Parts: sequence; C-alpha cells; structure tokens
Amino acid sequence: MLPSKMRAMAARITSYPRYTGAAYASAPVATRKALANIRAPDQSRAPPHPPRPPVPPPPSGFTRTLHAAPAAYPREFAESTGSLERSSHPFRSSAPPATESKEERNARIASEKDVCVGRRLGANPRQSASSSEPAQWVVAERWRRDVPSGDGVTLVLTHACGLDKSHWDPVVRSLLARDPKAPGGQYGSGDALSKPTNVVINDVWLLDDVQHGASVDVNAGRLGTSYSWIDIGRDIINLVENVLPSVKDDPQAPWQLQWEEAGKGTPPMVILVGHSYGGSGVVHAAHARPDLFHSVFLAEPMVTPSLVNDPKKGYPLTMGALKRRSEWPSREAASAANRSNPMFKTWNEDTFKLWLDHSLVPVDPAKPDGAVTLATPTWAEASTFSEPYGPPAGWSKLPELQIPTGFFMAGDPAWMGGETVANEMVWRPPRARNERLMDSSHLMVQEKPTETADAIWRFLTTLDAGEWDQPRRD
Repeated sequence: MLPSKMRAMAARITSYPRYTGAAYASAPVATRKALANIRAPDQSRAPPHPPRPPVPPPPSGFTRTLHAAPAAYPREFAESTGSLERSSHPFRSSAPPATESKEERNARIASEKDVCVGRRLGANPRQSASSSEPAQWVVAERWRRDVPSGDGVTLVLTHACGLDKSHWDPVVRSLLARDPKAPGGQYGSGDALSKPTNVVINDVWLLDDVQHGASVDVNAGRLGTSYSWIDIGRDIINLVENVLPSVKDDPQAPWQLQWEEAGKGTPPMVILVGHSYGGSGVVHAAHARPDLFHSVFLAEPMVTPSLVNDPKKGYPLTMGALKRRSEWPSREAASAANRSNPMFKTWNEDTFKLWLDHSLVPVDPAKPDGAVTLATPTWAEASTFSEPYGPPAGWSKLPELQIPTGFFMAGDPAWMGGETVANEMVWRPPRARNERLMDSSHLMVQEKPTETADAIWRFLTTLDAGEWDQPRRD
C-alpha cells in the first residue's frame, strides 16, 4: 500500500497544512451583531415560478420540484425592501445618452457606484418590524428521494454573488447518482476510511437568494437598494426552522411553502453547503444556531478578514458589477460573446449551458427567442457586493463554530486574501478540515463540478464513518 502522502498525490488531493503562523489580527476584525429575530411574514401570495428552459430529470429515485419559501421577516434594513425589479436602475440619475463615450460611461458608472455604496453605508439595522414591509420569498429547488430513509441527511445549498442556484445542478446530480455505499475517503487526504459507509441523502434544497436568479422574478416590485449578508444566514435559519418541518415528509409540497412557528421538529440531520458569499451566509447561520445544523461545507467562503471589495481601491467589485454587460440580442449571441471570456472560459460545459439557460432570461417574456438579459441584474449584484460587514464578521465567528467544518479551497487564493490568510482561515474553526483543488479558481463549483461532488462525498463519508474528529493521517 502506498504511504498516505503518495495516495493523496495519486488522488490529486492536497490541503493547507496546520497553520502555525501569527494571527492576522489579535482582536475581532468586525463587531459581531446578533441576528435579528424572525417573525411571521404577511400572507401575500407568491407569483408563479417564471418560465425557464427544461433541465434533464434527476437521477432515478429522486423527484425535482420548485417552491417559493418565505424569506426571513423582517429584513435587517428598511432599505432591503422597496419597489425595485430586474429592469430598475436605482443608482442612476438619468438614462445614458445614445452617444455616450467610453470616458463618459466610466464616469457615470463611477457615480452609480458611489450612490450604491453610499446607500448601503447609510442603511441602519431595523429596530422593529413594520406592518407595511412587504414579504419576500426565496425560490427553492428541491430534489427529494422518493423513498426516504429515516436517518438520511438534508443538504441546503447557497450560491455565489451574481450567480444562482442552477449552477449546483451538475454537482447535485453527481452526488445523487451515487450508491449510498459508494466509498469516499478521508476528507483532506483521500485515505481509505476505517469502515464502510452508507450516506443516504433524502433531501436537497438549492436556494436562490432573494435578489438573485428566479427570486428576482418572484420578488419583483418588492426589492430594495441595500442588502445585508446577515439576511442570507437568517433565510437559512428560517427555512430550516420555520418552513421545512411542515414539508419534510410531504412528497407533494405546494409551490408556495407556508411559514409556521418553530416547534414541529426540524429534519434530523441538516448539512449546509455554501459557495463564496453563500458560504458567508452559511457561517452566519451556523454560528447563530448550531443546534439546527449538523455540519457545514464551505467552498471558497467569503469570510475574509479584510474586504476584497476594498474601499481604498474604489470598491472594485461594485464597480465591476455595474460595468458588466447585461444584455445580448439572443442566447446564441451571449454564448458567442462569453464562452472565451476570462470568467467563463474555464467553466464546465454543462455549467455554462445552465448559465445560458437559467442565468439569462428574455428581456421581453413574450419573445423567448429574442434578446436576453441577466437573471440577476447588475444593480442587485452591485448592491450585494457593497456589504462592508459580512466577510470580516464571518472571519471573527469562525473560531466559535463548534460543528464539523469542511473547507474546499481553490489553488488560486486571490479571493481569500492570499496564501497566508487562506491557510489561517481553514484552521480557525476547532473542528476544521480542508481540501484544496489546485487547478481551480474561486468559481470552482462552476469549473469543476465533478471534483466538487467528489469532495462533498469525501466530506459526507468521513462524517458517516465517525472519523471527522480523528487526527488526519498526514
């Protein structure tokens, strides 16, 4: 048998070594605010799910359904609700002229960026719920085992900023196609486990954040200008505690899921999976309510001690979102214009197809074959990126996560603040393990769905074998 390090190399699995360097900061880098209480939302009816091109059916033995789940109510900021929709331009003072020069466009977008950031920095946490605040919904895609097991697990997945839940489809499809007894391996090394495992996944919930993807359609006319990353953590808690208990055993749950006071009992083993800013939401949820969740899997989570969207550099992510092209004359034109784009050229072909089919929507719903625009509008992406609190607050919370925490990191650590910061991050939780996919970037879920599914499977099988807290055999 090969030594463990050689087996790890053969499996192309590597990880950050135990961090022994100086701490990035000797004190918390952000004030950690308690998550606001969640109350019953109003009884509004959610609009129907917007039309989307079909996707392949789930693996045999599973059924895929779509739902509108109540979002956490109230939102953290009064400015998180309003009258905005996909076609809005909330940070623009006037429409750009038809003859706008490149210099004029850059100046206009810089002005819009300043307005966007200013709105977020000026937003104040709500002190109490307002009876006039409209309810919002999180569009959820459910993959349910037709014959569930009493001790099966429930996965709840969140996505990266500007993208949407559909990009998890290839990963989930790969996971659910596996025999529950398929071997996995030690998370962090790939070494063989000491005993056979039986990982039964009963339920998978893929979530579109309230101002991303299909949720933009369902929340049209209810969206606001400012967004708190704490709210995605509250949305996760709300789903698991106040929504899933009434539908966890229901194979025919309706489109609109109901909110109920906690008390019916949550699914037996809920595991959170988050990518990028969705990973930040997972950390906030797990830190606030570790009693609800068994473990967390974090793919390049945005819980960095300092902001990638650096104010000293002019909020480049906000600026980049507002500059992003958002419309093409057809899906074919969008494909031709973007497949070689640096952002997309490394994406898996199936994921890129999902981006074309689900991350783009018709400008005019009556012309499905006509011009298309981003399902997540650039103003919503810019609003989300303008959050100054979520990443460093998440960093400060990591040492207090008391549940198994698996980090799945890219070879390129740029989005994590560099090699040293990433190395410290993955060892901050006391029950942490990590893996690193060296031939990937921050959007590893989009680039390497099969490898991502393999990593999640090792994570699940290590947990199932009861070996998570055993010393790694490095």
